[in-house]
Amino acid sequence: MRSRWWLLPTLAFIGTRLWLLLIPFGVIPYLGGTMVINDVTLYAQWAELLRTGQFPVGDDMWQYPPLVGPLLALGSLIPPTPTAGLVVLMLAADAATFVVLMRATRRGGEIEGPWAWIAAGMLIGPVWLTRFDVLPALFAVLGLLALARPLRSGAWLAVGALLKVWPVLLLVAVPRRSWPKAILGFAVTAAALVAVLLVTMDGAGSFASEQAARGLQIESVPAFVFLLGWHLGWPRRFEYRYGAMEVMAQGTDTVAAAVTIAGLVTLGVIALLRLTGRLDHRLPADIALILVLVSMVTSRVLSPQYFVWVAAIAAVCLLSKETVMRPVIVVLMPVAAVGQVLYPMHYNWLMSDDLAELSVHGARILLLLTATGWGLWRLLRPSDRVPEVRVVAVEQVSQTA
Repeated sequence: MRSRWWLLPTLAFIGTRLWLLLIPFGVIPYLGGTMVINDVTLYAQWAELLRTGQFPVGDDMWQYPPLVGPLLALGSLIPPTPTAGLVVLMLAADAATFVVLMRATRRGGEIEGPWAWIAAGMLIGPVWLTRFDVLPALFAVLGLLALARPLRSGAWLAVGALLKVWPVLLLVAVPRRSWPKAILGFAVTAAALVAVLLVTMDGAGSFASEQAARGLQIESVPAFVFLLGWHLGWPRRFEYRYGAMEVMAQGTDTVAAAVTIAGLVTLGVIALLRLTGRLDHRLPADIALILVLVSMVTSRVLSPQYFVWVAAIAAVCLLSKETVMRPVIVVLMPVAAVGQVLYPMHYNWLMSDDLAELSVHGARILLLLTATGWGLWRLLRPSDRVPEVRVVAVEQVSQTA
């Protein structure tokens, strides 16, 4: 049976992805499931313009790094229709991530890694294949699994960052002695890709200013203060901006600025600890998971597909027996599941005056904060043994982190 260790997870992957694939097109009954196809339809509309070499500059809903443009244009060319083709593109990235994780398992990693990726799709729901977050997730996994080759690792992370920024955080997780090569690989790859995009397409650098204008999305952690505050007599209203509902109330700008500063400071402290060797006893993937969680809880936006990022890094963590994040990942699982309940099933609950409905979102926020705090504590606590850490990579290697 050991020779067929791959069979059961492969069958599970195929079965779960078939389920996720059919929901957006209304083939399988699912509460609110066909709503998620709206995002892919928007991608397809953008793709028509992108294929002409023009980014949708001025479109409030376009807030993505430049490499997204040519990939959406490419995906829209996959038959039978642009919308279906884009979903197929996401499925291909999802399958590639699964294959990479399975390969790492064959080379000595734990099977929990691929199983975590399989389960995450079911927990997060149909947005798994109808948003493009599986694309940067693939390159984040490749970057973490290539740490033994830091130039290559940095290059993979650069591709991921040009798709959705957050993989740049994973440079902090790179072992200290590999930083120069990883940063070089990142910088050269990013510069080359951006240069090509700036020369071949119009408006490739527009996303940065469009991101800066966003307010507090109702799903975010800081926005919950204002959602709950209405029951204490604080006035608030909701407005559709930049492709999402945002909460409008006195003090939102101040709270958003405060949590952003808190996030930057926390990330800076983690980077400093990494630089000074205080985290050498931890797996790079464990560090990466906390970096991403901190960025999420201090973000002005917390869409359900963001948990695809968490799923990717958690899967890499679970490839190693030595991860300290296993219980934290267990806490994160219901957070992802509740996110699916809120969107697409009951998005209106986030704007509800009913405390019972709002408490579902509150439970999600509380569990996410608990997981982030617990993960920070587990990451920063002293090690009980000699700091020798194995890095599970595509090339089977062992190295001190």
